[in-house]
Amino acid sequence: MLLFGHPYVPSQPFYHIDAIEAIRHTPANSVVTLFFTPENLDIIEYLRQNSIRFALHIESVTDAVIAENLGASYLIVLPKYGEAIQKVAEHYLFDAKVLGYLEEIGDLEDLIEMRLDGAIFSDAMIKINS
Repeated sequence: MLLFGHPYVPSQPFYHIDAIEAIRHTPANSVVTLFFTPENLDIIEYLRQNSIRFALHIESVTDAVIAENLGASYLIVLPKYGEAIQKVAEHYLFDAKVLGYLEEIGDLEDLIEMRLDGAIFSDAMIKINS
């Protein structure tokens, strides 16, 4: 299981953006995160064209399949969607890793029981304004 933002485990931060201009304020080789919405398709296309690794916040198995096809490296999910999305990811052999989003360390055990690829804690995400 991958862990991002756990206080005991060093990990790379993820940089949450809401505009293409915000990418300029992220370190080289960083992972950019954004919400999977129709309004963000232009940003996602920019990330793809420029070979920038990205994670998408998703809420359904349909979103997961689309995000995988768009080239997302990580799918960030709320625990309530995690188990269903992980099953789809395993069935279709996704390259993207399914990360459960957590606020509290005590909730990690739930994600372990769901057999998610990993967990991302809120401390692992840095908001970048454009």
